[in-house]
Amino acid sequence: MRSTRGKVGTVALLTLSTMFLSALPATARTDDRIYDGWDVAGAGNFRPSGNYKSDISLCDEELDGNSVYAEFYTYGGARIDLSDSALNGCAQRTLWGEHNQIRSFRIREEGGAWSPLAVLDRA
Repeated sequence: MRSTRGKVGTVALLTLSTMFLSALPATARTDDRIYDGWDVAGAGNFRPSGNYKSDISLCDEELDGNSVYAEFYTYGGARIDLSDSALNGCAQRTLWGEHNQIRSFRIREEGGAWSPLAVLDRA
């Protein structure tokens, strides 16, 4: 007959590990990027230590002289526009508050069509 002592010890250890890990503060995060050629727009929703934070960015990585634009839509209903500030430049912003979490965004190069929307979950 086999001993159950080892099995009970393993179950107890797994239970304690799960309890310890669930007590750690969680940092929720969701992010995505969209490319138009080499140009890129990105957004991320975070919740470090209970605060709501969103980062948005846009970079023109092509030497073609065309400007790049991005539109970001928040869960609060706002639209935030970014464009590269100079030839081959980048733009970025940090937004605070749950209402400023990014819901979706898209990118386009001057003279081109808008990309499909990238949709993000709340953090």
